Amino acid sequence: RLNLILIVLVSFIVIFLSLKDNYEESFSYIHNINILWLLLACLFMALNIIFQSLSQYRFLKEVKENYSFISCVKLMVIAMFFNAITPFSSGGQPFEMYLLRKEGVKVSDSANALLQNFITYQFALIFIGTIAIILNNTLHIFPDGNILKNVVLIGYIINVLVMSLIIFFSRAKKINTKVFNKLFDFIFHFKFIKNREEKKLKAEKTLDDFYNSTAIMKDNFKNTIFSFIFNLCSLICLYLIPLFVLYSL
Repeated sequence: RLNLILIVLVSFIVIFLSLKDNYEESFSYIHNINILWLLLACLFMALNIIFQSLSQYRFLKEVKENYSFISCVKLMVIAMFFNAITPFSSGGQPFEMYLLRKEGVKVSDSANALLQNFITYQFALIFIGTIAIILNNTLHIFPDGNILKNVVLIGYIINVLVMSLIIFFSRAKKINTKVFNKLFDFIFHFKFIKNREEKKLKAEKTLDDFYNSTAIMKDNFKNTIFSFIFNLCSLICLYLIPLFVLYSL
């Protein structure tokens, strides 16, 4: 109950600070809002959450058979909240692993499931980005030199680089192990680092979990394809929400 009160209070403060300088104009927009377009935006927000949950649910069912879809939806909403309030959206997945640990799922298993979902999400993101760039070059939606076009292109390149690194690391285990060992040998020269072997073992286990995740995805191709489709649908719903909100004003 205290957490709910805190969320409502923070939301009220944010809304007040956003509207205080031109509240008459803002309330005029709210008063004349088209409720049907707004409801459609809310519907697609709900669909976005459902599709994200369906994607993650397929992987979580592999590590906990009796895990319910409703629990997965709750987990996704909580993750979205923590992603929204932490820098670089870094708080969602750690908190998901914490909650799954409380339900009896090993950290390594939950990390594997979340990582598999993240990889398929990246594939879906790049797929949509590729289509968007092709359509823009064909239909010239953004004119040359437009800052938004450049921002989209930069984001797309970053996503491609992230996905390329994931693929490289998943296929070059021997090279990565050598680089990893040399990196730790260098770091261990600094005497202020404590529990060196323990830290190295944890890092090695993280690497093993990563390789296990990619191996599982190759073996269970059906799950990977379904997850990709669900993430694709989720992103389409997410990108349509601002359009519906715009039409509602």
